[in-house]
Amino acid sequence: MARKEKCAIFDIDNTIFDARERFYLVIKRFGVRSPRELPLELQREFWKEFINPHMFHLDRPISRTIEMVLDAKRRGLKVVLVTGRYESVRRETELQLRMAGIPFDKLIMRPDNNFQRDKELKPFLLREVDCEPVEYHDDDPETLTEIKKMYPNAIYFLHRPDGTFSII
Repeated sequence: MARKEKCAIFDIDNTIFDARERFYLVIKRFGVRSPRELPLELQREFWKEFINPHMFHLDRPISRTIEMVLDAKRRGLKVVLVTGRYESVRRETELQLRMAGIPFDKLIMRPDNNFQRDKELKPFLLREVDCEPVEYHDDDPETLTEIKKMYPNAIYFLHRPDGTFSII
């Protein structure tokens, strides 16, 4: 049996890009502090607006995470990106990544009209990953907890949009 290639998996929003400005602009429009304060239908509208590619220009690349992506590539790891962004914004997401100089081997995106929380969505999306994750990078602790059940031997990085992170 052939060994799987090793990989590092990275989230995009608030892990590779600081998306706080985009988030705050959308949250202000809805007049709440958190999307969870909204009724379910309005939560869906919030997330659709948040993932509107016309607002990607507000995102700021997080240099420390980009260094980690580049380091993973230098170490021979495959770089897989998994994101809550919808498949319908793939082209704009790939352009944003290229413009920031972020290399990747695979980009796994949320299916359109899927409203699962990341902690449920990402384990589902990663079932099909064709590599052995040795690192997983995300800004959501609940998602990290769920992914850790799938890949207990990987190293887990909890990122913050200011560029700091913790290993958990």
